[in-house]
Amino acid sequence: MKIKTFQFAIILIFFVFKIQAQKNEYPLLLIADSLKENADAIVRLNQLDIHISSQRNMNIKTRRVITIFNKNGLSAIDAFENYNKRTYVKSIEVKVIDAFGNEIKRIKKKDFKDVSAISGSTLFSDSRYIYLDYTPTQYPFTVIYDSEVETSNTAFIPSWFPVRDFLVATEQSVLNVTYPNNLGFKKKEFNFSGFNIQKTTDTNTQLSYKATSILAQKQEPYCNPLIIFPKLMMGLESFNLEGEDGTAKSWKEFGKWYYDELLTGTTQLSPETTAKVKMFIGNETDPIKKAKLIYDYVQKKTRYVVFK
Repeated sequence: MKIKTFQFAIILIFFVFKIQAQKNEYPLLLIADSLKENADAIVRLNQLDIHISSQRNMNIKTRRVITIFNKNGLSAIDAFENYNKRTYVKSIEVKVIDAFGNEIKRIKKKDFKDVSAISGSTLFSDSRYIYLDYTPTQYPFTVIYDSEVETSNTAFIPSWFPVRDFLVATEQSVLNVTYPNNLGFKKKEFNFSGFNIQKTTDTNTQLSYKATSILAQKQEPYCNPLIIFPKLMMGLESFNLEGEDGTAKSWKEFGKWYYDELLTGTTQLSPETTAKVKMFIGNETDPIKKAKLIYDYVQKKTRYVVFK
């Protein structure tokens, strides 16, 4: 009898280890009931890891796990990245799982949509974005989104939003930033009061925040959620933008640097261009028709560049 009992115990332990090894990811049962109230979606984890290695290099890793309860919550997925000739999407992937944590579908980078950031425009743009185009077959479901972006543009560090929209709860949101101590890193908090947000690290080379258990906020008419919800903005006094190193301690200084280094010499028409415009306008005197001719010329000849 003791031998049979021992054998049964061994078999039981084996199955326990097997179940643990096959542990499903983010099952719905693990979500607190309080977070489900009024929620179209719940952010299970939103982790933003920003590593600034130098004035000319920034790496951004994102892991976003979000459970969608209905079609109104689809807009909260936010599975996209912008890129251009100085910003490269190194990796991007989505895994879709069901309410029990079982994988439904895996979507690789090649399966994402890749389009111009200037949709419907005849102007040429260096900026593009890659985004998830997924039609769910069931609710609820969970999206696990991972991406990594590398850029030489360090003038604009992504802001951290523990909460991004109404009717979306947050289980956990994490920010980790590392940076050299000689670039003049600075930060500013907005609307943190009343939310469960803790600063976990703050040194001359590292910054970390963690937000937990933020309930879904009810919709307020005509109100932009990004104005009233918590936000952390960050910046560098020594940065790089479009291949040019810059230094600025205020918006006024940044504006002056931007004008002096990037715009000077680009806002005046050359004599050759002026002569060409006069030539194709010819004897046209109607100001509206003249404007249409010039507009058509600019559409064909101008490159429009968007900074991320």
